[in-house]
Amino acid sequence: MKKEHWDEKEIEIFLKKAPKVTDHRSKDEVFNRLMDEGAFNEDPPHIEQNNQKGIRWAPLFVSIASIFIIVLISAQFIGNNESVTMQNETFDLATPESEESMTMSAKEDASTQRSMINSFSTEAQPEQTLVYESELEENTLFAIGLAGDDAESVPVSILIPNEIVAEKTGTENPTKLELYNTFSPLLDEQSLGFNEYHPYKGELREEGNRLVHMLPEDHQYDAGTASLSNYLGSLVDTFRDAYMEVEIQNTAGKPIYFDHVGDVKEPFLLNDENAQYNYFMYQMRNGAVYLSPNFRMSFKDVQEAIKNMTVEANDIYRTVILPGVYLKVEDAKSIVTITFEEPLNLDNYEPAQGMRMIEGLIMTVASFDKQVKFENIVQEQWGGYDFTKPVDKPVAANRIHYEFQ
Repeated sequence: MKKEHWDEKEIEIFLKKAPKVTDHRSKDEVFNRLMDEGAFNEDPPHIEQNNQKGIRWAPLFVSIASIFIIVLISAQFIGNNESVTMQNETFDLATPESEESMTMSAKEDASTQRSMINSFSTEAQPEQTLVYESELEENTLFAIGLAGDDAESVPVSILIPNEIVAEKTGTENPTKLELYNTFSPLLDEQSLGFNEYHPYKGELREEGNRLVHMLPEDHQYDAGTASLSNYLGSLVDTFRDAYMEVEIQNTAGKPIYFDHVGDVKEPFLLNDENAQYNYFMYQMRNGAVYLSPNFRMSFKDVQEAIKNMTVEANDIYRTVILPGVYLKVEDAKSIVTITFEEPLNLDNYEPAQGMRMIEGLIMTVASFDKQVKFENIVQEQWGGYDFTKPVDKPVAANRIHYEFQ
């Protein structure tokens, strides 16, 4: 019976059933027979072995394991050699031509980075916020004092295209009061971050180069000293470019009575030395920044006004003079020369801060009806300004973009 598969137990049982082999011959008989068969000759007879009689399993397993280990070691060795070879080949690729290519690529990357930096620098150029006469050929200036977060008027300027002015007012050359009466009701002050304040309560009318403001009894413009300051400041910011004074009356046409002040018998002047201000930085709660007089503090002398610009007497108005910057002022008739003690490199400062200082000084000098000439600035042209000559006198500050519907 042929069995293809034997387990250890079946083999053990089979061996036990096999007959026992015994040999009764003596040693001499066995020896003599071996001698007769030539077992001790020099060339013993070749005995053919039957390879199928038995297999030595242990040596076979050892041989197979050895071969497997040798294969693994060889493969690892070959892999390492290939890796080394590839590394060497990669290193060898750095020929002069490839090195030149890599250098060119690095230069291109550096050039791209510089281009991006230059592009960013261009985008970061400061924007002028002052309005000049040259901009009024196709536009009409609408200047107005808006109520800020701290009950103080902030001067704001809007350029309205002439065709819109003609369409809304019915004339191509409206007076300042006609412009105000037409556009102030259309202005959404809250959308700009300001408090609702305009149009004024009561009635406004023109009498030559002066205004008359007739107030109702419940006007509330004198509810406190801050409210009165805001009201008078807004009159200056709104009408100073067109009128000399404002006469404030009650409904009976008599001089108005203000709490904390009494009867206002004299007209309120819009264009005298009391309107000669220096300009500070005022920041709204929404983050918007404007140039504004410091609580309407006025000066008789432009040198004194500029000197005072470095003094911060409160937490509301901050100086526009850059830290570590010192300057000298010379007042010569219509031109004020401002010389920086050390060469001023405006590129070393945040663009908006540099622009605020330049424009704050320009507006301060302009409030004295003068032009300014800057000296010892590294840049001859910067932010749209040409510092090689006196700067044109602006007509208004804090230009904002607003479209009237």
